[in-house]
Amino acid sequence: MSTAMVSRPTERAALSSPARALPPVSRVADLLIVARATGDRYGARHFSSMLDRLLGLGSDAR
Repeated sequence: MSTAMVSRPTERAALSSPARALPPVSRVADLLIVARATGDRYGARHFSSMLDRLLGLGSDAR
């Protein structure tokens, strides 16, 4: 069976749903500070990436 024939409901939903607005920069910066202060490496990575996107610094900046 070809992988093109496999149904991917989550992919279809992600592509068909409208883009969600990102939170304000100040909120993301605060969450990044908290994540780093508490040693939450996953949260720090996540919020750092989100902050880069908001500031237009990320590799996927448009």
